[in-house]
Amino acid sequence: MNPWIEVAPGLRVTGAGAAWLPAAGVAIVADVHVGYELAARRRGGYLPEVERGGAVGHRLASLATALGAARLIIAGDLRHSTRDVDALERAELGDLAAAVRRSVSLEVVLGNHDRGGALAGEAGAAAVRVGDVDVVHHPPASTPGRWTICGHLHPRVTMRDETGASARYPCALVGERTIVLPAFSDWAGGTEARRLLPALAPGPWRVLPMVRGLVADVGMVMERTSKE
Repeated sequence: MNPWIEVAPGLRVTGAGAAWLPAAGVAIVADVHVGYELAARRRGGYLPEVERGGAVGHRLASLATALGAARLIIAGDLRHSTRDVDALERAELGDLAAAVRRSVSLEVVLGNHDRGGALAGEAGAAAVRVGDVDVVHHPPASTPGRWTICGHLHPRVTMRDETGASARYPCALVGERTIVLPAFSDWAGGTEARRLLPALAPGPWRVLPMVRGLVADVGMVMERTSKE
């Protein structure tokens, strides 16, 4: 396992769940889902308290700084609530942005959870282009013309050994000119990678599992035909 894997010249996937463009000084993560447990409590559910927005912001800033990135892009779903964001969640988002921006610049691509804008007073963008790389939220339905980095699907993979023991890990999916990042949030769950094939463009997809800040290419490839 390694801290990062280069999937194309100048384009890396890291064990922290980020894409990294070293020449541009840009790190990209997806699906932060700030306010996950606050939204659940407001609707009558219960989840234990998790990282506050400021702590998540410090973790994001530390990730970018460790990579030598001066710019951090969130590829959608910075927040969790899709409609009725309250003052507590807005405060969490503000604390996150303030913590990140003390170290690096922050840009947010809007995801399906970011209706009305992810950060107060900021419109966000449907996509961001970095050189010849596009950052969006939803995976493209067909092979894009340039490398595209996205999220939305929260991929995970189950690994099994010869004894039948298994463990589940977040993973990145790498197809032809497309990278689907795992959710940055530990609370955002995940879907088994093979079940995501119908939502992906046809073709082979490499599965890169991640654990404790490291990423591996274990030779796992999923194939989606145009009939799926």
